Amino acid sequence: MDDCIQEALANYNIAATEIELLRHNENLTYRVGNEYLLQIHEPAEGFSAEFFFDGVDRVEIYKSELAFQAHLKKQGMQIREAVENRYGELITKLQDGTYVTVSKWLDGKSLDKLELNDSICYQIGEMLVHLHQKAKGFRVSTVKNYGKQHCECTKTRFQALENLGLSTEYSSIMQKCCDYAGATLEKARDEFQMIHGDLSASNILQTPDGLVPIDFSFFGIGHPMYDLAVLFGNIGGTLARRQQMAEGYRNAGGTICYDVLDACFILTLLDCLGIHYEQWRKQEWFASRMQRWHKENLIPYVQGERIYADDFYLLHVQG
Repeated sequence: MDDCIQEALANYNIAATEIELLRHNENLTYRVGNEYLLQIHEPAEGFSAEFFFDGVDRVEIYKSELAFQAHLKKQGMQIREAVENRYGELITKLQDGTYVTVSKWLDGKSLDKLELNDSICYQIGEMLVHLHQKAKGFRVSTVKNYGKQHCECTKTRFQALENLGLSTEYSSIMQKCCDYAGATLEKARDEFQMIHGDLSASNILQTPDGLVPIDFSFFGIGHPMYDLAVLFGNIGGTLARRQQMAEGYRNAGGTICYDVLDACFILTLLDCLGIHYEQWRKQEWFASRMQRWHKENLIPYVQGERIYADDFYLLHVQG
């Protein structure tokens, strides 16, 4: 991988100063000195997100991602700025076929390194509305769609996972959830717009100028509730956090649609299972957690029950 890094940086005329691996999930992400962020688009072993992009050219997705971020920056949002290579291109293909991108370093602390108090959670809700407002009206030809089409891709993913040990009982209920969520999203497709798709504590920076969303690798077109559902799943582990995010979202002009929120929350859970199953199934905690998800989320959903109460209390979670 060192050779890959050196080849990548040579394409940008960047001297190989101090290089720090920040994380490895869908990309290898490095900090290069104090000026640059290098992303090598090579997923970690067992991180299986290909079903997300079924039938879509990944290079075109990278181009669309960068165009979306450029649009947000033009709209006044603080966003990491992509850097051209020495050929004037924003995407570089290495000799082994791997793609890399470079952006300017943005100073700030990711929220996974901070205590998430009420004030920060409220600001997260505000930031999400601002992101959605700035994204309205932007369109690109090649983009991930978080609607019925995605639900079908996720459904197919669970069928395939039966060959890797996923029980037919779990697979069946998950596929039904895909059908139910897909039907709800199809009815709401007129409300679709560009969304981030992967907001977590590690994908939000606290900067002197406020909160900044980063890492748009899973951006696409979908319902705004998908982003809120991802936040609820990744950050909103307590009722107080969810309520603060929802209050910030509403007070900044956002509208919460409960039926779509429920559908998106279930879909984000299924998406995580689809991506991480090969890794998670080897962990001791997974079997019991899977039973809880099945009992507290998946079964109630296909039985037509609400997931969230009006105050964002999770209705079926037991102690």
